Amino acid sequence: PDEVRDRVRALATSVEGVRGIDVLRIRRSGLVYLVDIHVEVDGGLTVREGHDLGHVVKDRLLGSELPILDVLVHVEPLSETERSRPPR
Repeated sequence: PDEVRDRVRALATSVEGVRGIDVLRIRRSGLVYLVDIHVEVDGGLTVREGHDLGHVVKDRLLGSELPILDVLVHVEPLSETERSRPPR
């Protein structure tokens, strides 16, 4: 549903360092949701920093009021040109 998609997007983009959402797939499995999300981050981050951001996004979604069973986070690095655009 749109309200679930909007809430997932809002939660993910509220994480400091997340510049945008590239892909968001939400599947329903019974009474719960499975989320596959690609977050855009500064391409200058270290692998560790990107990895840690992915965990923060996952924890934020799993800890929300939404009935989310599992979250798969893919971290997309933005190029220098893309980094200068406003977050989306």
